[in-house]
Amino acid sequence: MTAAPPRFNSDLSVFRDPASGAPLTRDGDALVAPDGARHPIVRGIPRFVPAGNYADDFGAQWNRFPRTQLDSHSGLPITRERLARCLKGELDQLAGKRVLEAGSGAGRFSEVLLAAGADLHSFDFSSAVEANAANNGANPNLTLAQGDIRQPPYAAASYDYVICLGVIQHTPDPEQSIAALWRMVRPGGRLVIDHYRFRWRFALPTPFGDAASLYRWFILRMAPEKRARAVERIVDFWFPLHWRWRGSLTMQRLIRRFSPLRFYYPDLPLKDREMHYQWSLLDTHDSTTDFYKHLRSPGSIRQTLVSLGAEQIHVRVGGNGVEAWCVKPAAR
Repeated sequence: MTAAPPRFNSDLSVFRDPASGAPLTRDGDALVAPDGARHPIVRGIPRFVPAGNYADDFGAQWNRFPRTQLDSHSGLPITRERLARCLKGELDQLAGKRVLEAGSGAGRFSEVLLAAGADLHSFDFSSAVEANAANNGANPNLTLAQGDIRQPPYAAASYDYVICLGVIQHTPDPEQSIAALWRMVRPGGRLVIDHYRFRWRFALPTPFGDAASLYRWFILRMAPEKRARAVERIVDFWFPLHWRWRGSLTMQRLIRRFSPLRFYYPDLPLKDREMHYQWSLLDTHDSTTDFYKHLRSPGSIRQTLVSLGAEQIHVRVGGNGVEAWCVKPAAR
C-alpha cells in the first residue's frame, strides 16, 4: 500500500513572523516578513528556528521511533484516553475548533486531534515535525511548522484550545513557555498543559532517588551521535531484569534504585514484551537526553495560571505528573 500524498499546509497564511507577529508573504521556498526576515520552507514545512538547537536529541528520537506511541500503531487507546482526560471530556467537541498544539513530537496527539475534526495548527522545536508530517500529512486539516514555544509563529488570541503535553518541562523557562501559550488562547478558550511533578525521589541521587538523573549526567556529556547507542545498551542491560521481575512491586522498587529504565508494566496495557521494550527504549532515551528537565508542584502550576488571569482552573496529579486545564476570561 502506498502512502497517501501530503495534503497538510494547504494554507500558509496562518503563519506569522515570530518576532513581530506580522503576516508573512511567500517568496519561493521561504516566508518573508515585512522587515525582510526570511523563514525557509524545507520539505513543505516552514522553519522558524535554527536547524540545530537544544531539542536535536528529541528530533532524532521521534524520527527513529515515529509510530511507536501512535494509537493507530499500537492498537490501544492510550493516547486518546490521556488526551480526553486532560481535555476534561471535551475531546468530542473539537470538530471545527481551531486548536494549537505546541510540541507535536511524532504526532501521537495530532492523530487524535485530527480524528476529532479539529482545525489543527501544530509545531515542534525539533525536526520531529518531519515524523509528524509522515504520520499525519495526508490530512488537510493539519498545518505544521518548526517553531519555538516562546514565540509561536501564529496570530495571538486566536485559538479555541491551546494544548501542550509532555513538553513544557523541557523548555528553558516553563513559566515563560506557559505565558507564551496563554497569549495564543482566544477569550473564552482553553489552555491545556502538563508538567513533570516535583518529588524528592526525582531530586535526590541514586540509590536514594531516581537513577536516571545520574545516567543523564553522563549521557549528556557524550558526543550527540553516541547518545542513542549508549541508551540502547543501558536498556538492553536493565530491561530483562525489569521484565523478569515484572510481577513483583518490591523487586521493581529495588531495581529502580539503580536502573534508569522507564518501565510501564502494569501501568500501561501494552500488548507484549516487545511493545514494552520499545516504549522503554523510547522513553528512557527521552528521560536521559533532555537538555532541560524542570520539576513543578501542582501548587506552583496553579499559581502561574492564577498570575496570568486564568479562570476555572483545574490542576491534578496524574499522567505525566501535573495536569492543568483552565479558561481565558471572555472579553468584556
